[in-house]
Amino acid sequence: TKRSHDRPHQVKKHNPRGTHLWEFIRDILLNPERNPGLIKWEDRTEGVFRFLKSEAVAQLWGKKKNNSSMTYEKLSRAMRYYYKREILDRVDGRRLVYKFGRNARGWRESEK
Repeated sequence: TKRSHDRPHQVKKHNPRGTHLWEFIRDILLNPERNPGLIKWEDRTEGVFRFLKSEAVAQLWGKKKNNSSMTYEKLSRAMRYYYKREILDRVDGRRLVYKFGRNARGWRESEK
């Protein structure tokens, strides 16, 4: 018989920075020199940003997640998951433009 104390207790580790999609996007915005021309701030104080090269961002995310078939369509579907959690919001009437929600952390200049 297996006893639970034979194995060390599995503790769910907090994901290292940048493993969630919204953090990945935030980190590109915060380090534009590492990934130039992919995403840019439209209004930094409001947290509004625009995808300049949406497919290139999707490819980069796919590489990070070991998914060679990642597309912007799939990435944007994943982004919708953050709307309910108020981490990301869509900017109405503007393609490829999004905004960090009130539960997103680390994007404001004052938080650095």
